[in-house]
Amino acid sequence: MATGRDPYRVLGLSSSASQADITSAYRRLLREHHPDTRTHHQTPDPAADERLQRILSAYTLLRDPEHRAAHDRAVTDRAAAEPDVRPPRSPRAPTRPATPIHIQVVVRGTPPRRPPAAGLWVSPVRWHH
Repeated sequence: MATGRDPYRVLGLSSSASQADITSAYRRLLREHHPDTRTHHQTPDPAADERLQRILSAYTLLRDPEHRAAHDRAVTDRAAAEPDVRPPRSPRAPTRPATPIHIQVVVRGTPPRRPPAAGLWVSPVRWHH
């Protein structure tokens, strides 16, 4: 699934954020929205799953310096090509991402001993005391 929004906005960052800021924001949001932190008596929430998908897609794009630079160049080129005389967008208007990223979230009872060879692996949240 591709992110329908700016990945910086999804993570709550500015485009000048450092790699450490990106990782920190991702981990914070993952702790908030991870399926293991939801109460078990709740019914499945598709909106929460969609939000988690957007967070994972944004981090997948921004964690790699090459993909991040390509995204920033595409946004800059698009802004330079568009005239400044356009009507303001509504905040809910969908935008097209620079590169579509497809991520599938699979929640398992027990995590495997090693993460899969390819892709972004989300482990269970563990609370340390």
